[in-house]
Amino acid sequence: MKRVLICLFGLLLALEGCYYTMRSTEGNKISAAQVQEIKLGKTTGIDLLKILGPPSQKKVKPDGTEVLRYIHTTWENPTLPGGYVMYGLFDRETEEIFEIILKDHVVQSYHFLRQRKGGDG
Repeated sequence: MKRVLICLFGLLLALEGCYYTMRSTEGNKISAAQVQEIKLGKTTGIDLLKILGPPSQKKVKPDGTEVLRYIHTTWENPTLPGGYVMYGLFDRETEEIFEIILKDHVVQSYHFLRQRKGGDG
């Protein structure tokens, strides 16, 4: 029992000294400059394609409102002193979602959402 506690304590100490290293990303990251180009009530869906490219998701509601989502996902893994990368249990995933609402093909509103999943290293 004493050995198990010592091993757990050692693992906790090792994790306290870890930092996260980005391993991969997916999707387009929306910049502040791109957001500044969007004008409420003026920018159209075609303009958005030129500014941001195609969305990751597109939904059309029964009332004709379009919801466009641009999703950028980053995966990170804890890295211990000495450069050892831990894969699996302590991985961290961050998702940034830029959501745009269009009515009659014109931007009505937009906002950022951010979700963080997993990892505490």
